[in-house]
Amino acid sequence: MSRIRVLIADDDAALRDALVDLLSTHPDMEVVGAAGDAEEAIALANSHHPDVAILDVRMGGGGGARASRGILESHPKCKVIALSAYHDLPTVLEMLRAGAVGYLVKGVSPENIPQSVVYAFKGEPILSRKVTIEVIAEFVRLLDQSEQLSVELADLDRIKTELVQVLSHELRTPVTIIRGAASTLVKLSGREPELSQELADSIRSASDRISRLASNVSAAASLDRGDTELATAPLAVRDLVGKAAAEFPRDKDRLRLPQDSPLLEEMIWADRELAVRSLVLVLENALEFSPENEPVEVELETGEVQIVTLVRDRGPGIPEEEKERIFERFSQADASTSREHEGLGMSLYLARRIMDAHRGEVNVAARSGGGSTFSLSFPRVLQRETGSTDSI
Repeated sequence: MSRIRVLIADDDAALRDALVDLLSTHPDMEVVGAAGDAEEAIALANSHHPDVAILDVRMGGGGGARASRGILESHPKCKVIALSAYHDLPTVLEMLRAGAVGYLVKGVSPENIPQSVVYAFKGEPILSRKVTIEVIAEFVRLLDQSEQLSVELADLDRIKTELVQVLSHELRTPVTIIRGAASTLVKLSGREPELSQELADSIRSASDRISRLASNVSAAASLDRGDTELATAPLAVRDLVGKAAAEFPRDKDRLRLPQDSPLLEEMIWADRELAVRSLVLVLENALEFSPENEPVEVELETGEVQIVTLVRDRGPGIPEEEKERIFERFSQADASTSREHEGLGMSLYLARRIMDAHRGEVNVAARSGGGSTFSLSFPRVLQRETGSTDSI
């Protein structure tokens, strides 16, 4: 067979010359070039088209990885052998990623080098025993990591599909109401003012529902960004309750809010937008599941380091075994396909996510006489004797 054309590149002139002498005397090999850095190695490869290139990992001009990529870009059939005094895993993997088929540690027996060139030329990988063990261990770790990521991606894909489905289902009802009511209003052209007002109210209600849905999805997206930090600042309890209740203008007569409680003047540490959103989510759930003729009551309690907002409804209640599941994503206590109530099944899940981010709590308990009481506990701003504020 024709002789194997070998290129050698090493910034140690003595070692480079020794390699040239060693391989030049081999009857099956021809040294076609010897370079002192990566750029020279690439230039020689372009001129002499080697079959095998032995590259020093730490030589100048970008190192063995730079030389390997440059050579293989123009000569993809060339086999690269890395030669280095270093055999740490990151260095080995760097060369393997750059296209090397072999990795030899300097100090290897001289007779092993021509043998490695032959193996590389035939397409067989060459790694020292120590390097092989480390690389295999790393590949096993990466494989485990890849499998875990695959499971997580599949789970994310499932969640995305579920979210699209429930969003589509949830939006269909208010959009249908808006379309039908608007069409009827156009036909009335000012006649039957009472019916026109009722239809207009339906449009506003459906629009409010879509607006809350968009805010809920936005809150979910902000919480799912791992680098998001809450912009916590002192927030008056009065503002928390008032802004949350304002999102339900059509249900204002059903909401029983604390009017003269001294706790309304207390302050909590909270992200204004997300804190209001958490209470909106719990109120939305209570209004949805309570009979239309039953009020939803909001009360306040205080602890040593917390302010607790209580939302009491007269809904069907939560079975003991369901009290944790209702806070899971896309979950309702009634999980049947024929359930009466619309909704994404994500309101309480989001409420818990928001409260966890505040280092607070959201819980549910049975209400005497039927229904449920949800509690939102926020860190309380403590008034110091100096007049400054702090929290625990």
